[in-house]
Amino acid sequence: MKAAEPTRSPLYRRPEEVALVALVGCLLCLAFAQILMRNLFQITWFWADPLLRHLVLWSSFLGALVATRQDRHIRIDAVLRLVPPRWRPRVAACGDLVAAALCGILAPIALRFVLDERAYGAEAFPGVPAWVAQLVFPAVFAGMALRFLINGWRRLRSGV
Repeated sequence: MKAAEPTRSPLYRRPEEVALVALVGCLLCLAFAQILMRNLFQITWFWADPLLRHLVLWSSFLGALVATRQDRHIRIDAVLRLVPPRWRPRVAACGDLVAAALCGILAPIALRFVLDERAYGAEAFPGVPAWVAQLVFPAVFAGMALRFLINGWRRLRSGV
């Protein structure tokens, strides 16, 4: 018998992974080009450093969203090791639900921050308002809240 090959989800089902790969690719190419331009030609793109900072920010937040979907996020397992095995799913579910609550609290706070930045009118880099570059905050916190809530609910229902 032939071993089953692992199935791969089509790219359209994982838009954040595609965006993450594109962001990291842009980040690496732009950083490399910026270094070459500075060292070889003594030319600096004044917009590149702020753009690189925002690319790192977006990559980090999208990476956190992917990690939450895959249940590979950072978690404190000390309590899980202390409780009996039959209670571990419930304790993990409680942890997910607390994380969902925290992300749910942070999402509207982040949205308020973005709206304040919009009212202020600052630019992140030429031609791009700061609030546009900061939209990742409320979007990712809301997405993580939803995913933590779903993970916690599934753990409570299935006991796994």
